[in-house]
Amino acid sequence: MKGKILMGSIIAIILIIFLISSVSAENNTDDETKVLTLSKGGLVINYPSDWGYSQATSNYSIMSISKLDSIDSAGIGQVNINFEKKPIEGDFYTFVNSTYKSMQYDASFKLISSGDSLIGDRQALEYIYTSNDKGIEREHKVVWFEKGGQAYALMYSAPIDKFEQNLYVFDYILSDIQIT
Repeated sequence: MKGKILMGSIIAIILIIFLISSVSAENNTDDETKVLTLSKGGLVINYPSDWGYSQATSNYSIMSISKLDSIDSAGIGQVNINFEKKPIEGDFYTFVNSTYKSMQYDASFKLISSGDSLIGDRQALEYIYTSNDKGIEREHKVVWFEKGGQAYALMYSAPIDKFEQNLYVFDYILSDIQIT
């Protein structure tokens, strides 16, 4: 009998702890990551709320998001995704490939991989490379596609030690992007 009472007490304590932790978790919804939407330049993206709109350093940028805890005092994200649109000069594949061909002569860039890709049902080109600017090594993943005589470049960039841990956000955006 004492064993049943002891077992019942243990189960009751476990249930109470579970209920208290459930209520506590429900009250902490402010810390939850939400999905936000950004639409600009013919693209609609969904991204996590721990990322935010940031300044881009490219003249062709249509929008840029950065991991909020990586934005510096100038408003530039050190872990960022930049969306660019450039007028195509000639053939799309020649235009894109020539961008990376010139990198082979610059020792601060190292091409890791390149190849065909898809964004939705659109043919795309993907490049992964590293760069070194003033001693800071960064890794980049860029996916290009063509629409209406424009070359769109979707670029994820991060310091090498932060690249892999944040890559899932870029991959999610690529899988979910809407091209209008």
